[in-house]
Amino acid sequence: MRFFTVVLLLSALAQSASALPVRSEARVYVDDITSLRADPALLPADVDICSHGTTPGGEQYLVVFCDAAQLDALQESGLRVEVTWKDIRDKFRAMTGLEPGDPTGREFGYYFNYWEMRDTLTRLAQQYPQIVTIDTSMRSYQNRALWCIKISDNPGANENEPQVFFNGATHAREPMGTHTCIAFASLLCQRYGTDSLATWLVNNREVYIIPVMNPDGYVYNSDSGGPSSYWRKNRNNSGPRTGPGIDLNRNYGYKWGYDNSGSSPSPGSETYRGPERWSEPEVAAIRDFEAARKFRCGIDFHTYARDNLYPWAYIGTSPPELALIREIADTFQANNGYTTGQWYNTLYNSNGVSIDWELADTLLDGNQKFISYCITSELGINDFWYGWDNPSYVDAEVALNIPNCRYLTRVCGAYLEPLSVVVNDTGSGNGDGRLDPGETAYLWFRLKNRAVHLLDTAASVTATLTTSDTMVQVLTPTVNLPSVTPRHGQADNRAMQIAVQASPNIAPNTPVDLRLTATFLDDGVSITQPLTYRIFIGTHAGIAQSLTPDPQPPTPCFRAFPNPTRSSVTFTAPPLNPGTPGPLAPAVSIYASDGRLVRTLFSPNWDLTDGSGRRVAPGVYMVRFASGNETRLARVTVLE
Repeated sequence: MRFFTVVLLLSALAQSASALPVRSEARVYVDDITSLRADPALLPADVDICSHGTTPGGEQYLVVFCDAAQLDALQESGLRVEVTWKDIRDKFRAMTGLEPGDPTGREFGYYFNYWEMRDTLTRLAQQYPQIVTIDTSMRSYQNRALWCIKISDNPGANENEPQVFFNGATHAREPMGTHTCIAFASLLCQRYGTDSLATWLVNNREVYIIPVMNPDGYVYNSDSGGPSSYWRKNRNNSGPRTGPGIDLNRNYGYKWGYDNSGSSPSPGSETYRGPERWSEPEVAAIRDFEAARKFRCGIDFHTYARDNLYPWAYIGTSPPELALIREIADTFQANNGYTTGQWYNTLYNSNGVSIDWELADTLLDGNQKFISYCITSELGINDFWYGWDNPSYVDAEVALNIPNCRYLTRVCGAYLEPLSVVVNDTGSGNGDGRLDPGETAYLWFRLKNRAVHLLDTAASVTATLTTSDTMVQVLTPTVNLPSVTPRHGQADNRAMQIAVQASPNIAPNTPVDLRLTATFLDDGVSITQPLTYRIFIGTHAGIAQSLTPDPQPPTPCFRAFPNPTRSSVTFTAPPLNPGTPGPLAPAVSIYASDGRLVRTLFSPNWDLTDGSGRRVAPGVYMVRFASGNETRLARVTVLE
C-alpha cells in the first residue's frame, strides 16, 4: 500500500509538471537595450526579462521567458527574435540531467536550498558562538523566517561598530547569491583567529547577511513547483489577482510605481510591484531592519548577467556623490571583471528597487533615513540554475565576488592605509634622509582613511611604533596624529615625530619592518589597527610596505600572454593541486562576453579561432582552466 501511494505521488507530480504552460526562452535583439525597455510598446506586456548580453559583433539583446502568445507578439513586432529554447523545461533538463517535476530534482543541486541554508547558518552559530548570532524574527508572507546571521566579536550586543549588509535571493530563482552569502559568512568564521584580516574585520565590524530574502518563493522552487518553474516573485496570493506573487525588488518605497515600464501594475507580470509601496512583509521587514541600523554599504546579489550596477535604476540622471559611487563600482569591476555602470543605462529601467531606496535621502516616520552606498551584483552566465551540477563553475564565480565582500567590510568604517614613512635626520644625523648605522633619526608616517561614509572620521588618533629588529631602538614610541577624514583623507605625525636609533653594528641595506599601531575613535567606537611600513638601513628613505592587516598570500595565477593580443595567445598555470605538476590539462574553455562557449582547448595555445575554425570577433573573452573540482579564470582581450 505504501509503495502504491508513492507511485501515485510520483505520477501526480509528473502529470502536474507536464500540465504547466510551456514557456520559451528567446533573445530579442535591439540597437539599444535601454530604449527598448523604456518603451513598453516595443515588448509584449509582462514579458519576463531574465538577462541581457552583447554579441561579439556588438549587437545587444535581452534574454526573455515568454509564453506562446508573447512569443507570437515578439515575432510580429519587427524585432529580430531568436528562440534559444522552445520549452525552458528542456533547458533545465539539459543543464541538470533531471526530468522537470521529478521529486529527486526538487533540490537545488550544488546550490543551497532554503533548508540547507538554514542548517548551515545554524551550524555556524553552534561552531562559532563567540562571533555569530542568528535572528529569525523577520518573517515572510507565509511566515517563514528571513534567516539573518550577524558576525562580530560581540554579536549579542549593538556596539555601534561600522555595519555592512549582504543579501541574496530576493528573486526566488537566483541561488548563486545565496551561495555567495554563505561562502563569505563561512570564510569569516573559519578564518577568525588565524587570518589577520578576517580577525580584524570581525573584531571591528558588524557584518549582517541574509542569504534568502524571498523564502516563500525559494521554497516553492525546491519543494513545490520545482526549479524548472523558474519562480521569481514571492508567494503572496491575497486579493483579486490573476496569479500569485509580487516582485520584492519593485516594492521598495523610493520611486515606487514611478512608471509602468520600470515596474508593472499588472498582477500577472514578473515585475508586479504590489498594490502599494512596502505592501510585502518581506520588504517591510527589511525596511525596519535597515532603519534600525547604520549600514554604510552593502551588496544585493542577483543572477544572471555579470554586472555591477549602481543607482539610479529608475532614471538615467546621475546619483549624488557619483565619483564616490563610481570608485566603489570600479573596485568591484577590478575584482570580478564584470560589466559595471549605472543600473538604468547598463541594464534597463526599474523602480522601487532596494539600492535606490538605500541611497535615497528620504524620511522614515519623520526621521531622516541613514544613507547606504549599495551595489547590485548580477552573478553568473547562461541561466539562473546554471552550475547545478558544476561545483567548479559555482565556486569560481563565487570566488570572483568574495573580494568585494571583503572590500566593503573594510571600507564600511574608518580604515587606515599606509602611504609612506619619511626619515628625518637633519638635526640628529648626517641629513641624507636615511637611517644609517649608529644614527638617530625622526620618523613621520603618512596614511589615509579609505572609509566611504562621511560619518567615519578617524578621530583622537594615537599611534605606537614597534620594530622587527632589536638593532633599531624606538626612543619615543607613542605619538598623537591629527584626525583622518574619510574618502582618502590623509594625515601624518610630522608635528610630533618618533625618534629611533640604529645600532652601529647593523648592516647597511638591512630591511627593518615598522609596525605603527593606531588607535582611534570611529563614530564614538574605539578601534585599533596595525599599519605596516618598511625602511632599509642606509639605503633609501622609507616607503609603505603593504595594506594592513596583512593580506593572505595571492592565489597562483592562470595567465595569458600576450594579452591583449591580435594573433594568438599562450596560457600558463601552476599546478592546481600542489605536488602534481604536469601540462596544461585537461581543458581550457573559452567563453564570449555573453556566456556562450566559443571553444574548448586541450593545449596551451589558442590561435583566436572558434570551434568551427573561424577567427573570433574582437572583444573580451572569459577563459576557464579546470581540473577536477578546481578552477582558474582569466580574461583575454582580442584586438582587431
